[in-house]
Amino acid sequence: MDWLAHSAKGGYPAQTYADHVGCAVSTACCIAAEASHDLPQSAPFVETVGLGTEFHDLGKLDEDNQSVLASPTGKALPHEHVDAGTKHLFGLGTDTSKFAGMLAYAHHRGLPDVPDQKARGATAWRGDEKGGRFDPTAVIARTSTHLGDYLHRHHEALARSPTIPNALTFKPAALDLRMALGCLVDADHSDTARNYGAPPIAAPLLQAEARLAALDAYVAALKFGDTTREAERAENRRAHYAACRAADTAAALVECDSPVGSGKTTAVMAHLLRAAQAKNLRRAFVVQPFTNIIDQSVDTYRKALVLPNEIADQVIAAHHHKTDFTNPLTRALTTRWHAPVVVTTAVQFFETLASNHPANLRKLHQVARSAIFIDEAHAALPAHLWPLAWQWLRRLVDHWGCHIVLASGSLARFWMLDEFYPRLKDAPPPRKRLPTPLVGTALRAQLGVSETHRIRYRQHHDALDLDALLDFLTARPGPRIAVFNTVQTAAVVARALAVKSGRGKVEHLSTALTPHDREKTLARIKARLADKDDQDWTLVATSLVEAGVDLSFRSGVREAASLASLLQLGGRVNRHNEYDEAEVWSVTLRQRAGIRQNPAMRASASTLEKLFKRDRVTPDACTEALKLEVREQGNPEQVDTLFNMESAKQFVSVADNFKVIASDTVTVLMPGSFLDAIQDGARPDWKSLQSHCVQIWATKKIDFGLAPIDAYPGLFAWNLAYDDFIGYMAGALDVCAVKSGKTLIV
Repeated sequence: MDWLAHSAKGGYPAQTYADHVGCAVSTACCIAAEASHDLPQSAPFVETVGLGTEFHDLGKLDEDNQSVLASPTGKALPHEHVDAGTKHLFGLGTDTSKFAGMLAYAHHRGLPDVPDQKARGATAWRGDEKGGRFDPTAVIARTSTHLGDYLHRHHEALARSPTIPNALTFKPAALDLRMALGCLVDADHSDTARNYGAPPIAAPLLQAEARLAALDAYVAALKFGDTTREAERAENRRAHYAACRAADTAAALVECDSPVGSGKTTAVMAHLLRAAQAKNLRRAFVVQPFTNIIDQSVDTYRKALVLPNEIADQVIAAHHHKTDFTNPLTRALTTRWHAPVVVTTAVQFFETLASNHPANLRKLHQVARSAIFIDEAHAALPAHLWPLAWQWLRRLVDHWGCHIVLASGSLARFWMLDEFYPRLKDAPPPRKRLPTPLVGTALRAQLGVSETHRIRYRQHHDALDLDALLDFLTARPGPRIAVFNTVQTAAVVARALAVKSGRGKVEHLSTALTPHDREKTLARIKARLADKDDQDWTLVATSLVEAGVDLSFRSGVREAASLASLLQLGGRVNRHNEYDEAEVWSVTLRQRAGIRQNPAMRASASTLEKLFKRDRVTPDACTEALKLEVREQGNPEQVDTLFNMESAKQFVSVADNFKVIASDTVTVLMPGSFLDAIQDGARPDWKSLQSHCVQIWATKKIDFGLAPIDAYPGLFAWNLAYDDFIGYMAGALDVCAVKSGKTLIV
């Protein structure tokens, strides 16, 4: 009999159990073997993934479940289908089968808190507390009665004798189990997508040697500049590139504190490609701050690294924000990180490492055996999250063959601070592991000489209301840039400034705009900056322009935040040293007329105030500033809590508490022809989807009237006003809750 794994759906036929499980096991083992190739415990890791995948759908062989699968009604299976495989795997009694049982249990519901499971006693890893078909008593009883039948059908369908696991020792850390579940889920989801007409697209190989040669040619062709200052800067960038390219790749944990304008985008990539050659790495990740525009780096890498006859967006993939879906009809839209070069955000990268959710973890295995560039590391994470993230990075280096570079023009060396290590009961003091400098002391000093004279940092001592802020802004020499701590404040200021000075004298950039519109706006900004006759205008933005964007303004204003943020804004002012003098101001704002403070910035703004008083607003004070912030926020307690959760494999608790942005967001498509096409039945790819959507707090679904898109569960449509100036804030600012000051949009 042809037992089924998936019912007919959307015009596609049912899939047999033998086809799905057989293909999924083969794929999962290949994925796991590639991720762990030549690494410690590769054999038990692959066996764990293979066992979990083989038995993950065992309960679908129940007669009642088969009746539903054979009739494409869309109904849920009458009996929980996960328990049978979980029970069987735990019963095999080996290390690998036990952890495989955990994977089978988690492949839909996600990895649970292990202590909670242990506390359940006899019902541990069996059903859950939801009741109905998940009721542990009912689930256990049915599995006990029918497990033998399921196993007989399983072996008959796959034409194989019973699987006997090897007695391999396997003691995985929490991150290893996330990695293993990701292998299983990617194989499962990919094979399901194949059955429903959306097979995954194979990605090109990294080809590190060829891409390094292409990068060398790209850098060699860059212009030196017309003025003496520009020529000196270009020569420094070339020296920096050569030093990074030639740096020893033996160390796997590296720091790069080269200043603004030294060309880290290409220089660090050259180092990553050399490391990939030396260590047989599979891909390169470029991780940028969670609010950063990544398109500039993507554009540079596509010009520099794409080889002849390759498709650029298949080689250099941009992952702006969350597109991870669990529904079979939407899985094809999930970002998989399978390109040879992936440019993503710190939100996506680190929250994937923290996740317990199958759809999020699906792409995690791609990180193994990769070269990773944490760009502008100072802005990547809130201070209290770095200690656990540091532990993950060390494990990626020590156990998953990764090569990692942390870089910033204002690098805060958190790993040097005692406050960044847990104080766990009965545990020895942790060994501080210091990254190896990528660039020598002499060259760093040479690169930093012009930096000390390029910008003057100043502080406005009075709190400004909206009118006073506009007057202060327009009095600065133009073109000018102003950065604010919330999306709402930036939109309010941009709109008010457009009324005061005219729309032609204001540009706006924030995550209220889709990536498509941000890209167009950024291109217009660059064109205006290149026009020396166009001086009297202002860019109003959020922190997404602070790091990694090659823009140079005459002056800058920054709403009070961290020292690193102020210094990074300095990197967008007089960037090329084209002006004899330039100023960046720190200002505080009054909460009136729609201006809203970001509570997360209070400690960092307070620290910046102290540093101004001490005349310590300099790049070499970043570690000091971070230490002051940690002490003011009381982060050590949070550090210990997260470490204890991770050590105990409390997967849900870690995922809930490790939030780069403390909000639950949904993916929302903005009005336009793309949304119209989807609502008319078009099937988008994930790259196009990301270009036309934004992330909005899930708690605002009702306030903003977000409309679910039935054909793609998890996607929503925006029905309020949207424009290419202030984005969805054009509609949000008209919502009564925002007008009354009750809603904060960060």
